[in-house]
Amino acid sequence: MITGTRKLISKEIQQDADVYVGSTGEIWFQEGSQTLRFGDDETPGGIPLASGGGTAGPTTVCPPGVNTVVYTASSSTVRTIKATVQAVGYETGVVDFPDTHSADVIAVKNLRTGLGEASVYGVTYTSVASLVTFDAQIAGGVLKIVAQPTSLVNSVTVDSTAIEIQE
Repeated sequence: MITGTRKLISKEIQQDADVYVGSTGEIWFQEGSQTLRFGDDETPGGIPLASGGGTAGPTTVCPPGVNTVVYTASSSTVRTIKATVQAVGYETGVVDFPDTHSADVIAVKNLRTGLGEASVYGVTYTSVASLVTFDAQIAGGVLKIVAQPTSLVNSVTVDSTAIEIQE
C-alpha cells in the first residue's frame, strides 16, 4: 500500500499533506487523516477543511454538578470554536426514555481577560426542560467547551463536532 497525500480529483502526490501547497481550489487529504485540505497556491498544508464536517470531539460523560470539558481546541493558537453539541440523558425523575438536547456553541478566547466566552444558540431539546448548560473556558492557554447537566442526580453524555479558527 502506498501512503502519502492524494488529490481527490487527480493523481497521487508523494508529499506530506502538511507541507504540500495545492493549487487554488485543489482539495487533498493524507491517508490515515480525517482532515480535508483546500489549496490556495501559497499556504503550506493548505487550509484545513476538517473532514468537510468538522473535527469530532470525544464522547464525554458529564456528571451532575460538575463543569466537564466536552471539546478541546487542537492548539493554543485556536481563538474561535464553532461547535454543534448533543447531550443525551434523563431529566430528574424520568427513567423511561432518554432525551436529546442539541445546540450550537461559539466559543472565543478573550485575550484581554484570559477567559473563554461562549454564545449558545439554536438550543433544541426533547425533554420538558434543558438537560445541560454549555460554556467556554481557557486552561493552559487552550480554549475549551464545557458542559454541566441541569439535573442534580443524572449524568448526560455529550458528543460534538467543531470547526476551529486559528490566530
